[in-house]
Amino acid sequence: MNEWTQTNQPPDREASIVTPEHVLLRFQTAGVGSRAAAQLVDTVILLLVNLTVFTLFSIVVFGENRLFFLETENYAIAIVILFVFVLNFGYFLVLEAFWAGQTVGKKLLGIRVIRDNGQPATFLSSAIRNLFRVVDVLPTGYFLGAMVSIFHPRDKRIGDLVAGTIVVMEGGQKSALFQKRKTRQQQKERADWTPLVLSEVQKQAITREDWQLLATFVSRLSSLSQEKKRELGQQIASNLSKKLEYSELPLVKEDPVLFLQRLHSQLRDEWRLGK
Repeated sequence: MNEWTQTNQPPDREASIVTPEHVLLRFQTAGVGSRAAAQLVDTVILLLVNLTVFTLFSIVVFGENRLFFLETENYAIAIVILFVFVLNFGYFLVLEAFWAGQTVGKKLLGIRVIRDNGQPATFLSSAIRNLFRVVDVLPTGYFLGAMVSIFHPRDKRIGDLVAGTIVVMEGGQKSALFQKRKTRQQQKERADWTPLVLSEVQKQAITREDWQLLATFVSRLSSLSQEKKRELGQQIASNLSKKLEYSELPLVKEDPVLFLQRLHSQLRDEWRLGK
């Protein structure tokens, strides 16, 4: 069972996860600033969508004969209100549940929702945290949710507390909007990668927990020191190479980080399709 531990190092508060393989991974929690910016982006998107819906509604309904409108006014208004509610609630619910814990705003700001055990957000956890938006928004402008988040050691709002979720910086890094471009050398190295060829039996040996550990490590590479890359890379490569019966593969010992990058490249599309 995975468990979370807390490291109190303000202002960059972190939550750490100890995997079943006894590998410690740290996530930087997303503060009020990045979450508010992501919310602003999502709000603008929803505002534009809502305006479009109401404009089309007005054209269709008011463009008809006035007598017809009087007869169907209550039904039409009820339908459009229901549609807008489902659209606004469903935007956050569906995207967070099926787009790896991110909305468009969260994607742009480089943050995502995960569960307290480090696993991806589920449909149920996403539904619960978004239902509690009606509480977090009180009395206005997400004031209550923001105050709770500011004083919580993991930057959680009320919806996160109830749903058992946490919002973290993607890969433990700063906002994606402010990340520096990768160097030409890094791009060249990635272009030269040769994915490992895995049999179906080997692919099935990789569990969801293994994939989450691998994907998290690869996504955090640019924020790790060379020493930390090597240390974590050796631990993770050792565990996965045993499962794949690749323990004697020279690459595992010579460059465990490159081995994990190639393994990630081989498994990435398959796991994305499987979500």
